[in-house]
Amino acid sequence: MVRLSVARPDDPVLARLLSSHPGVQLSDNKSEENLEFVQDGWRRVLRSGDRNEPLKGLVELMDNNPLVCADSASVPSPLATLGLIALGPLFLAGLVTETPILQSNAPLVDSTAYWKTTGYEGEVQVEHEGYETGSVYAAQAMAVIATPSDWSEIDGLFAECFGRSFYVRLHEEGEWDAKLVAGRPWAVYRLRLTPDEPTSLLTVQVMADRNGKCGAAQMVHAMNVMAGFEESLGIPDSNLGV
Repeated sequence: MVRLSVARPDDPVLARLLSSHPGVQLSDNKSEENLEFVQDGWRRVLRSGDRNEPLKGLVELMDNNPLVCADSASVPSPLATLGLIALGPLFLAGLVTETPILQSNAPLVDSTAYWKTTGYEGEVQVEHEGYETGSVYAAQAMAVIATPSDWSEIDGLFAECFGRSFYVRLHEEGEWDAKLVAGRPWAVYRLRLTPDEPTSLLTVQVMADRNGKCGAAQMVHAMNVMAGFEESLGIPDSNLGV
């Protein structure tokens, strides 16, 4: 396996994951970037929440080919990560008929550039909620959509985006609790439907750990895709150990 030479990041959790990654040689070089690595002499950069980076988005909703060829890319901020999981499939399908509402305890940042990665040109009404969930960020999105002829179409839409994903998982049954994602590398979501005519309300709830899908684990996942590694390489499949 070709090993990447990676500058030691400031994020201690990210540094810990990279230090045990079989495809990484972690150096003591410092970088001003979130994650900087050299692959066969090719300097590459992965950022977090950089709205000005031309290539950005949620890995599950992106074409992997540009990532594999990119000099640089950016994963979303925690808020944009949760929002893209909740609303991205609807944006891609063009189903949103009114400005959706996104409520979250994640730090409030302008995520407009990330909504646009799905082709959505409208606004999202973002509301910050101050509830405490430990290391977990949570969000609830409410979107008015045209009533489908069959509600399974909505389930299928999300399954098409996330059904084969390691790190975005449907959790429909059982208790909705932060322990589902605390210290874990994945996000969970669930859908709640309020049918009406001609439009209906779709509520999507999402949770992820700030060091998991909202942080270091997402960075390693995106780096793996950029470098051509297996997507789960170097990412614990249970607990991040933080």
